[in-house]
Amino acid sequence: MSVEFRSGLEVLKGRRKMPKLTTGNADLNSLLGVGIEPGHFYLFYGDDKSGADFLIHQILVNCLLPEEKYGFDGKAVYSNCGNYREEKTLLDSRLLSFLIKAAKLDPMKALDNIYVICAFSEEQQEQIVSEVQKLLEEDDKIKLVVVHNIAKLFASDQGRRNKNFGERIPRLQKVVLKLWQACAQNNIAFVASCRSNKTSRGRIPQPEGGKYLRHEANVIVYLRKRDKKSPFVKAYLLKHPNRASRKIDFEFTAGGDVVGRRTLPFRTILREEMNKLKRSYREVLMDVSRRDAFDSLLKAWSSEQGAMSYAKVPTVLDVMLLTAVIDNRKLIEDLFDQVGIISSKIDMIQKRLERVVG
Repeated sequence: MSVEFRSGLEVLKGRRKMPKLTTGNADLNSLLGVGIEPGHFYLFYGDDKSGADFLIHQILVNCLLPEEKYGFDGKAVYSNCGNYREEKTLLDSRLLSFLIKAAKLDPMKALDNIYVICAFSEEQQEQIVSEVQKLLEEDDKIKLVVVHNIAKLFASDQGRRNKNFGERIPRLQKVVLKLWQACAQNNIAFVASCRSNKTSRGRIPQPEGGKYLRHEANVIVYLRKRDKKSPFVKAYLLKHPNRASRKIDFEFTAGGDVVGRRTLPFRTILREEMNKLKRSYREVLMDVSRRDAFDSLLKAWSSEQGAMSYAKVPTVLDVMLLTAVIDNRKLIEDLFDQVGIISSKIDMIQKRLERVVG
């Protein structure tokens, strides 16, 4: 059996030629060196207001981008780990669709390129390992594996009260190791998020899940909101294979727009879409009657904002189209009623004429 040896310089040159995945923020890319690299394990952690959830969704979308736009031009695997009965932490489809649209990607094609696997118990999270391994074997287009709340099920407060808590952390370690090995063997980027442990004020908290997670990750970044009113987030680079620890302040952006919340309110996005359509579509319609028809749709959209906000449809524009179809159907039904009335009147007139002629 022959062993292949390569110099460190050859390895370095090879890594430089590999595509780099943008986080969606130039400052954060700079903190990481060049963004997210294939074959590395990245851990982002912080509390619920840190923006880690938004970052996970942004990285998923960026993986789908072509390499010239600093994407992997591939598919992604997303796994969410959390007890749905205790806390509803699932993939935010509305936020994901908003980011897909901001990246100018086709929503349906983009969503089709993201595999989603959810775990609601420790046992299910252990089963995820084989599911991910199987996907990596079957689809060589997968370039990214993301695990949202990787330590949550094994390190939950409820679990700490159980007598077998000491046995749960070794199980988490096996999950992390196997997932990381599967990604490393296929030169796939592995990104995970988790919550931060409580600590005394002024100190940087540790990620939940014990020391093993901190040991395995190549790159570790702690995220913290600068203050309640500020849109800025502090990012602390705590571990990196070839960069010194430091911190930066940055803002989350999507499509060039600063995102100050985890997700924009539906009514805000709807209003923006309506204004864009008025400026870029209505004004260039040649037929005046079609402009009037568009104005009637504006009224329908405005009056049904509540129902539209509850619709489980990927993008705002899709919801608008659905409402437009319903409004058109209503008009068609009204026309059917009018035609029916006219038809009955014609029948009456025809019968009278037949009696007169007869």
